[in-house]
Amino acid sequence: MGPPPLTGLRVLDCSHNLAGPLTAMHLGDLGAEVIKVERPSGDEWRDHERIPGRPGMSRHYAQANRNKRAVCLDLATDDGRAVVRQLVARADVLVTNMRPGVPEKLGFGWEDARRLNPGLVYCEISAFGREGPRGGRPGYDLLGEALAGFMPPGWATPGSPPTGSPVPINDTALPLLASTGILAALIERGRTGRGQRVEASILGSAVALNAHSLVRIESLPQHGTPTFSRAFYRAYATRDGWIAVAAYAERLARRFCEAVGRPGLLDAPPWDDRAARVTRAEELVAEFAPTLRERTTAEWDEAFAAHGVPAVPVQERDELFDDPQARAEGLLAEIDDHELGRLTMTAPVVKLSDTPGAIRFAGRRLGADTREVLAELGHDDAEIERLLAAGVAVAAT
Repeated sequence: MGPPPLTGLRVLDCSHNLAGPLTAMHLGDLGAEVIKVERPSGDEWRDHERIPGRPGMSRHYAQANRNKRAVCLDLATDDGRAVVRQLVARADVLVTNMRPGVPEKLGFGWEDARRLNPGLVYCEISAFGREGPRGGRPGYDLLGEALAGFMPPGWATPGSPPTGSPVPINDTALPLLASTGILAALIERGRTGRGQRVEASILGSAVALNAHSLVRIESLPQHGTPTFSRAFYRAYATRDGWIAVAAYAERLARRFCEAVGRPGLLDAPPWDDRAARVTRAEELVAEFAPTLRERTTAEWDEAFAAHGVPAVPVQERDELFDDPQARAEGLLAEIDDHELGRLTMTAPVVKLSDTPGAIRFAGRRLGADTREVLAELGHDDAEIERLLAAGVAVAAT
């Protein structure tokens, strides 16, 4: 096998928290050399689920910032901003999720960056984009979910307010979209030699995730008529846990009925009417729920597989580490870290047959590579020591 496809590409990661770092992480997994710049207090993500005895390191940071060299600079100083501009000048890609306008104040906004480096692909990640009444305002995943209809107030009750996803769905989907845009811009640069700005937002991610249904035909009612019942697309309690069933199509719904011992149920009133299955879904659930509770999750998993019904056990997050399917598909990787020991984390999930991605190392200590990177930029030992003594740069000890 050959080296990963982005080997030799230089990425400057001036982002923090999750969406920006994950974007740069995906590029690093594919072989890019990534330099992450953090402020002296470090990326906030270092404090999420901190690892005992390892100050400034967390499980989340170790993964989202893997394959990145760690540089720490104070961008409130002239010298710190000068070093960042040096890094911009030699980068192929820059990733930032600072609020629109902040990079401009620091001297590496899009216009400044393209003057320094006409071939730069400049990826700007934000909550809502630059324009409009919310343009430039801060925001996180939950706000994208709320604004884009992921938490419909019509489903809420006084005792059950609108609730976001248990995972930051937009913060994790946005990096995949941003990476796609970056790679497209790199292909275009190969044709023209010119870089360009790539913009991606949390709200844009939420809209993209709804692309299958977010369409309005002005001459028709706002919503179409549902054609499948949630009774066949949900989790059911079993004797010892839960099993999720996705019998979306009519043929699958009939197989589901056969598996639970109710063949022919959908051929007689009222369930031969597909509209009734939708409007009276909870009644239909009541037809199945007692039967599902009679057997274990494993028994139902086997029974549904035998009938060709899509179904899986409902698991806790950490159970995935021991899930045989995830292991067999190579979705998890084990690496050795000289400080943290043996780590298991998600592997690059998109597989390339000839030049696959790889995890070379986990996220590093704050400022672990500051000295080395400054030297590569041409700063001699005396200058490096001056920058460190002045607090412009921070190096791990």
